[in-house]
Amino acid sequence: MSDNGLDVTITLDRLRVRACHGVLEQERLIGNDYEVTVSLSYPQALLAAQEDSLESTVSYADVASVVKEEMARPSLLLENVAYRIRQALIGRFPDVKSGRVAVTKLLPPIPSAQLAGATVELSW
Repeated sequence: MSDNGLDVTITLDRLRVRACHGVLEQERLIGNDYEVTVSLSYPQALLAAQEDSLESTVSYADVASVVKEEMARPSLLLENVAYRIRQALIGRFPDVKSGRVAVTKLLPPIPSAQLAGATVELSW
């Protein structure tokens, strides 16, 4: 569903979530703050753009709900979290053509290093 090469990308930018992911046991017990960015290329959303139709697009709230559900399941690795979010989004929105999921652990506990965050990004 293309109109002169137009493509619609729907993005949730830096959704903040508290979750319990990490290699260290303490991280899985007390948790940390995370930001998740999701971008989805959804060809049907072009119809929504043309006709101002809710039925043809992906709800931001639904995407946020999927992300929150997957973030609530503890994992050792952010790679696993990003992959699970991708799988859940594809399952919920099968018409997604491509996308990107970035999961950032804010203030990761890295001895002798001070950084704002560590990110794993998955693109397809």
